Amino acid sequence: FIGESGTAKSVTLQNTLESYPQEQSSILNINFSSRTSSLDFQRTLEDNVSKRTGRIYGPEQGKKLRIFIDDLSMPKIDTYGTQQPLALLKFLVERGFVYERGGDLEKIIIQDCQFISGMQPPLAGRNTIDPRVVSLYACIGITFPAGESIERIY
Repeated sequence: FIGESGTAKSVTLQNTLESYPQEQSSILNINFSSRTSSLDFQRTLEDNVSKRTGRIYGPEQGKKLRIFIDDLSMPKIDTYGTQQPLALLKFLVERGFVYERGGDLEKIIIQDCQFISGMQPPLAGRNTIDPRVVSLYACIGITFPAGESIERIY
């Protein structure tokens, strides 16, 4: 979801995620900031999945872990023009695994996860995200409601 601040992107996504039956779904909320690193993202993810068999990890058996990443475009752009948490997200979505950090670099296969994100459109002072990351998502733009709609609601 892409929209200006105050367009209820996060509230809309949270309500949608909470509408899924709890027996079939778990929610993980991650807020990116300019200080979020790929290691922060990986540790948060690893802390919220459990070992199944061998190198395979995921939510409880029979459930989907729906991961909501708020402020997707916030991580700072490094010297090479990449946003490291987004590079890791792209790697994970495309390949279905990450490598263990600080150990033997074993594969950690992550299953039964879905990624949903919200961000503000790129403008002055906001980062543009890699088009290869954008291609992983179905993008939905959210605009401010019209004055008539606001009056009708309130």
